[in-house]
Amino acid sequence: MRTFDFRRPNKLSRDHVRSLQIVHETFARQLTTLFSSSLRAVSEVSVLSIEQLSYDEYIRDTPNPSHLSIVSIDPLPGVAILQLPLSTAMTVVDLMLGGHGVGSGPNRPLSDIERGLVGTIIDRALEELAYSFESVTRISPSVIQYESNPQFAQIVAPSDMTVVVMLEVKIGKEENVASLCFPYSALQPILDTIAQAANHSQAGRGDLEIMRERLAARLLDVPIDLVVEFDQVRLTSGDLLDLEVGDVVALDHSTAAPLVASVDDIPTFEVRPAKAGKRLAAQIVDRISSSSATHRHLEGGPR
Repeated sequence: MRTFDFRRPNKLSRDHVRSLQIVHETFARQLTTLFSSSLRAVSEVSVLSIEQLSYDEYIRDTPNPSHLSIVSIDPLPGVAILQLPLSTAMTVVDLMLGGHGVGSGPNRPLSDIERGLVGTIIDRALEELAYSFESVTRISPSVIQYESNPQFAQIVAPSDMTVVVMLEVKIGKEENVASLCFPYSALQPILDTIAQAANHSQAGRGDLEIMRERLAARLLDVPIDLVVEFDQVRLTSGDLLDLEVGDVVALDHSTAAPLVASVDDIPTFEVRPAKAGKRLAAQIVDRISSSSATHRHLEGGPR
């Protein structure tokens, strides 16, 4: 018997959490590179946890003021929140203006100029978020609004479930915890995809053998071009210009030498000209070894 909490139903399976963990660990690595290169400071971002919380619980645990970016995640429904602690946002501003990023900033919402500076970093961070989600789905995140008071950032009803990703952010000597909050309803369309991918990855060895056999059988139906050519003939530009209808160009190819049949420009068979009814044909007389084929291919002959 298991206890079921109706206020916090467990909607995420272990496979869901594992896949979301991989996505956001990629995001954290990309953020580490972004902060280090843009702010010219030693930075590190890592995933602390992925939790299921009601939206009311998330808002109550978010410091006021904070730097909250309300983010659309098209084509997924709804919006998400990227939250930066105020001190982290102030450190970003200080470093972008040439400071050392050391010392506590004022405990107030960001000004319009400060918000614009941080916004340039947020926009690039959202590009990295889109990159991180590519293994699951394509999204185009963009900021639609900024807030400083969590109470004013009502993206879903207080009782609705959310998926909260806690990120530890270290920039220079500044250490804080940022967060990403997704409504469960926004992630629901891709959770089934994540579960299916997990099921495929857990397929038994017998299933994999069947898939290999089917793939090999389908490969036998793929059309390829087989080309039979004579040796190349070298002409001067003058000889080429003097050619007229009815002229005969002598080939350097000996009548006793076999022709070469190539597959995808790789010499494969030795053949000789033949006829099949009223059609010209080529009769295979030998197979060209891979080493000989490579040598002929590199030398550009015979053609």
